[in-house]
Amino acid sequence: MSYTDMDIEMKALSMLGESVPDEDADMLRAVCSAAAAELESRLRRGASSDEIGETFVTAAAMLAISMYMELGSAHSGGVSGFTAGKLSVQLGGASAAALKKSAETLLGAYLDSGGFEFVGVQG
Repeated sequence: MSYTDMDIEMKALSMLGESVPDEDADMLRAVCSAAAAELESRLRRGASSDEIGETFVTAAAMLAISMYMELGSAHSGGVSGFTAGKLSVQLGGASAAALKKSAETLLGAYLDSGGFEFVGVQG
């Protein structure tokens, strides 16, 4: 299955469970493309996003949502909640870092570790 950035965007929207405001649509589209490019660049030699298929699309959507959340947090000055008297409001339950970690875990078997690893030991 060959994926498109639109596949990742649609998956991200379904995971968000809502539509994004019109003014944020371009931002979501951009982070979906960036997430796919980041994960593609980290795939191990011999691993292909086309072979991974839906798992790749899901992981890219999760990474895109984490990027979207980070950009939204920067846009709002980092405010994630407020309290006024007895009223307390939280503006998000999921952590962008946790989503990124989950995306990386999902593709863990396919990602290049970027560090030292044993390939084989002759005895």
